[in-house]
Amino acid sequence: MAPEHSDSLPADTAALIGESVILERRGDYATALQRAREAQAAAAGDPAALAAAHLAVARVRFRLGQYDAARALAEEALAIAPAGQVTTTHAEAWLIKGMCAAETYSLAEAEDCYRRALDLVRETGDHLLRLRTLHDLAIVYLMRGQFGLALAADEESARVARERDLLDWIYFPLVTTAIANQTLLRLPAARAALAELRPACASELIANAYPNLIDADIALDEGEQARALELYSRAYSCAEELGDAPFTIDARLGLSRYHSVTGNGPAARAWADDAHTIAARLGYRHLQGRAQFMRGRAAWACGDLAAGEADLRAAIGTLLPLDAAYDLACAEFYLAALLHERADPGARDAWRDAAQRIARSGYAFLLEHERALAFPLIAAYLNDPDPQAAEVAGGLVEHLQRVPPAPLRVVMLGGLRVWQGSRRIDRGALRRRRAGELLALLLLAPGRSLAFEAIAEALWPDKDPAGAQALFHHATSALRRALEPDLPDKFASRYLEVEEGRAALHLPPGSTLDCEDFAAHCRRGEWEAALALSGGELLPEFAYADWATMPRQQVARECQRALLAVAQAGLAQGAFQAAIDACHRLLALEPWHEQAVELGMRACLALNDLTGARRLYRELEKRLHDELGVAPQAELQALYRALPGSPSKRPPRSATG
Repeated sequence: MAPEHSDSLPADTAALIGESVILERRGDYATALQRAREAQAAAAGDPAALAAAHLAVARVRFRLGQYDAARALAEEALAIAPAGQVTTTHAEAWLIKGMCAAETYSLAEAEDCYRRALDLVRETGDHLLRLRTLHDLAIVYLMRGQFGLALAADEESARVARERDLLDWIYFPLVTTAIANQTLLRLPAARAALAELRPACASELIANAYPNLIDADIALDEGEQARALELYSRAYSCAEELGDAPFTIDARLGLSRYHSVTGNGPAARAWADDAHTIAARLGYRHLQGRAQFMRGRAAWACGDLAAGEADLRAAIGTLLPLDAAYDLACAEFYLAALLHERADPGARDAWRDAAQRIARSGYAFLLEHERALAFPLIAAYLNDPDPQAAEVAGGLVEHLQRVPPAPLRVVMLGGLRVWQGSRRIDRGALRRRRAGELLALLLLAPGRSLAFEAIAEALWPDKDPAGAQALFHHATSALRRALEPDLPDKFASRYLEVEEGRAALHLPPGSTLDCEDFAAHCRRGEWEAALALSGGELLPEFAYADWATMPRQQVARECQRALLAVAQAGLAQGAFQAAIDACHRLLALEPWHEQAVELGMRACLALNDLTGARRLYRELEKRLHDELGVAPQAELQALYRALPGSPSKRPPRSATG
């Protein structure tokens, strides 16, 4: 790919720079550097071309972590570029200077350089450079923990890519968008970014590196531990082959996180220590601070509280001058939790510092990431004798209520099953005190909300109001505990709201309910998709519950309608076996369905299966005679009599038919 200003350069220089850019994006830095140097040699004597070649070398130097060299080349390009006119060379030189400042954690300088580059880009109208600069500005925001600004900048960057046919570059804003959404626990949005990102990755090693790492983080958040390990391992292999310094550290930190979540403290500590060693050697202070607090967390898990505290304090010291607010909040939070566990006199002050930073910066989602640690800690400080400590704990509860919990996936066709993310909710917990029945009742209710009286009538019709009220309290408490087993008693559930005589169920974004998806497919005539979701009758475990009868019958009718449509389509399109299979499924639901028998017979005849056609008719005939005292309809009898070898006459249909 040629540079964006290639048409103003000599052809040989432009070709070499273009080849260097392609090689750099593929991760072949050695060859990319060689081509860029050849461009420098070819551009000798032409200041504009030489400035562009300097920037090609600077890009590769940047990728290799040689930031002083890259910055010097960018400054030299600015010095020799034609004066008195605004060119893309000027804008890209400021962009590279900003990139180097960002990587050396001079974030204010980086933002200033990027804004200078954007001002120049507006004059040149270079859309690719605008895309790249917006994306790099998003990275500065991401490093600061300003996730909303990062998403806004990269949304604009991706829009430029789509509108200006620069889809080869959409990879970059999509990576950052996925990272920000994963950190914010907006996992459906993160997955959507990854879904758009994957086709843009092609087969290039560097292009697949970060998507694997982000996908691993999401899988771990959703409890898919085996898949997470596979993806982290793949990302680590990419890192080792590429030699990309920041990614090498990130891959190790990912593996540390995996082992921390899965309870292997020594392995988590070893990976974090390895990441810290590399980050310290290469001067990546931000990643060094992150490695320190992750190593401290792992040391704590190993029972080495002194080493854990030392690492967490070191992380705070590293991160504080960098304006890396989110990572600093993580380190402060872990330190507060560690000190609280060992009843350290400084625990309360550490808690206030951490809680205030989390609240001030809008990082309540951090508490959701670390709910097993955070929720008991907040509950402990809610009644602290220090009013300020209690106040900040109460404030965090309010902030936490605005963080959506993990989405629910609910299956009701074929039996009630519920997943929170990828965690299967224990069936025993749903059976306890009719928690699952209450959940199903609310899921089927209009607006997922019912008054106490309606719930009592459905679940405890023989109880007096006082008895029903006690059972209602037990059921709501059991359901709350089933959905959020680690939620302290003083915390309001984010799934189940019970107040003013009503119970309401709130499904977070990304939640699914199979019977609703089934009904939506049926409304659109998407019969195959509807049947793919149909795993059996609705809520068979509540077969004798009056409140489930009408919804169950509605699902059964829609399923029969879908099977009939599939059978008809199969017969019309020559998919005869599919038509027969649909007819058999329909007859299993409705054994007297004469139209299903007719369609099945015709499909059997098309396959020259006379035995199958006769069997379908005779089974129906016997069933109708034995159970209803009637014969099949005349048209069906005629079809049967027309079969070779069939009797010429059949008994007439009963008068009651």
